[in-house]
Amino acid sequence: MTFQPLHVAPGGLSLCAMAVRRRRAPEPIASTLGSIIDRLDSEGHFAIVRLVQAWPEVVGETIARRTEVVELKFHTAVVRVSGAMWIQELNLLKREILARLAPRVGDDAVRDLRFIQGRLSRRPTRPRLRTVARAPRRAVELPELKDPELRSAFESLIEAWGRAPR
Repeated sequence: MTFQPLHVAPGGLSLCAMAVRRRRAPEPIASTLGSIIDRLDSEGHFAIVRLVQAWPEVVGETIARRTEVVELKFHTAVVRVSGAMWIQELNLLKREILARLAPRVGDDAVRDLRFIQGRLSRRPTRPRLRTVARAPRRAVELPELKDPELRSAFESLIEAWGRAPR
């Protein structure tokens, strides 16, 4: 038994060939990868990655610039801090930081924070300066000035302007 299409769509394809398949809505990749990572990471090695990524958002820009996560050891995050004053301040904020970290990293991944003083390994990000090509200097024609003192003042002003960095 052969099948004959009843209608031919513009372009020559039969409606059977153009059958619309119902597609599921796209699923966020994070949910799929999350379950795969959880199966692969039975010992919790990826928790440090989640901690490092979440740290700036959890503590804020001011604290993040003065701290860096060094390691996650036995559910204790070791955080290097730029100064003793910040260690004292962060010890006072420890419970609040842990409460903010729990939903982001995992309830059991980080149970405690330990702050140590030291030099931060990352360099501050500064915008790289680029050189700008200077336009060739050309002589500036002064209007006819009858006063020689005024003409001299204008000439020195133009000369100083030409030497100024731009």
